[in-house]
Amino acid sequence: MSVHLSTDTSHVSWHELSRLYELAPLGKKRAPEQLALVFNNSLLKVFAFDGDRLIGAGRALSDGVWRAAIFDVAVLPEYQGNGIGSRIIRHLVQSADVDVVMLYAAPGKEAFYEQFGFRKMKTAMAIMSNPEDRKARGFIE
Repeated sequence: MSVHLSTDTSHVSWHELSRLYELAPLGKKRAPEQLALVFNNSLLKVFAFDGDRLIGAGRALSDGVWRAAIFDVAVLPEYQGNGIGSRIIRHLVQSADVDVVMLYAAPGKEAFYEQFGFRKMKTAMAIMSNPEDRKARGFIE
């Protein structure tokens, strides 16, 4: 396995990324054209490749000075447990180089992110579409 990270979106197949998120699994199916839009609109993004195969990804929104928020970190199931997700998180945190880095994580994944120094916030709040579903899935109280 020869895994390398890249920030270059020109080598990304958005259809392949859509499939990666479906297999990871990372929630509902994501349309390739929407993935292209959100990644290209994100200040920070990183993709993990095994040769030419896309095997992981993550992105962060940032003001470049004080705050950043990490989203959509995922690795194909057959590659999980090999440190690839850790490399993606470290890359995003180091590249953000801001005072506060927040993270939007799937319920049950908190322990993974705590190893990087992330801690649960007491004051974070959100407005979400379909709040009943989000509550049932453990995203909100």
